[in-house]
Amino acid sequence: MKRQRLGFTLVELLVVISIIGVLLALTTAAVQAARERARQLQCSNNLRQFGLAGTLHESSKGQFPGYVQDFGFFAGGVDPSSEVGATVESHRKIGTWGVALLPYLEALPTYERWTEDRYPILSDGSDATNGAFEGNGFHPYAAANLAIFQCPSNPVVSGSNGKNGYVSNNGMCHLRPDGSTIAGVSFLTSQSRTNGIGNSKYNISSVRASDGVGVSVSQGPRVRLDDIKDGAGNTILYTENVQAFPWHRAGLINGSDLKSSTLPNSYDVPFDANITPKIEAARYIHGVVWHYEDHAAGAATTPTWNSSVGEAPIAVHSLHRINGGGTGSGSTSQDMFVKVVSNMRDARDLARPSSAHNDGVNAVMASGAIRYIMDSIDYRVYQAMLTPQGKQSDVPWNEFVVTDQVDR
Repeated sequence: MKRQRLGFTLVELLVVISIIGVLLALTTAAVQAARERARQLQCSNNLRQFGLAGTLHESSKGQFPGYVQDFGFFAGGVDPSSEVGATVESHRKIGTWGVALLPYLEALPTYERWTEDRYPILSDGSDATNGAFEGNGFHPYAAANLAIFQCPSNPVVSGSNGKNGYVSNNGMCHLRPDGSTIAGVSFLTSQSRTNGIGNSKYNISSVRASDGVGVSVSQGPRVRLDDIKDGAGNTILYTENVQAFPWHRAGLINGSDLKSSTLPNSYDVPFDANITPKIEAARYIHGVVWHYEDHAAGAATTPTWNSSVGEAPIAVHSLHRINGGGTGSGSTSQDMFVKVVSNMRDARDLARPSSAHNDGVNAVMASGAIRYIMDSIDYRVYQAMLTPQGKQSDVPWNEFVVTDQVDR
């Protein structure tokens, strides 16, 4: 008589365990993918709000915000929000495009901190910001952590205050990677409304107060929707950068740089060798730029390069591409996330769109549309998406025309 088996054999048990392991792996992967899709959707919604805020600012103020702006002056004295009547030295309020958009992002109390003269944006107390990213000496109310500035997928934590993962379209970088100037292009001319959207609204100048002799060296022109000739749906307003600095800090300035003992109080201030490069850095750590580079540079047969610039471009640097800096397989390589802005060259090199999403970044266009831009796009397409008027811009080959490449 055949004996009845009372349990599983070892082989059967191993098969069951293997099946359960595969099912768990598939389930875990599906859950992680769903979570990333949700995070990417939240990021898209954040950018959609930035796009709406940018167009509302343009409609109200007659221009898009600049990457650095003067928001007023605190004359010194008691901080009305201090429970102990703390006094703060007089100082200017120099901030970023993020500050300019606050009233359109349901953050009016924070905006009032920046724009009402009775409030300081600095603090001399123990609550002041203190860090390499958020800068030293800012009042925590002027550097609040606002959810809309934070992409939930971004693993990079840039300080404890004013956390931020978003940047504006700041047009052309007028310098080569080694810091030398491109022929025919200055910092001021690179801010042409044909080259980008965001520019400096803070007029550091070399104008002498005594006789008015000199010229502005920093303030760009007003850029409006009407200046976007290549199509609002083809031109980026705001996008992502995992190395973006806190939204409140203009460039690399600290609170001490804004005090009256350091910075003159007038709007047209004398050229200051100390603060000028710190404010210029705002172009890169709060924005993305395009470089005077082209994939055909040095080839046997090249296009007729832009005659307004007067020199040939160099090859496209790998760091300057979307998600530039990752060396692993895929755009979310950890190599990209550990890069840090420690000097102006780093700032220029890392002023490109980057994210922790898969193989691309979110961006909001001037039309308000959200696009997911793959990091494999041609660099000419990237340049075209940052230039409102490509044919009149200073891109190396200004005869390039975008067709359907943006949608790939």
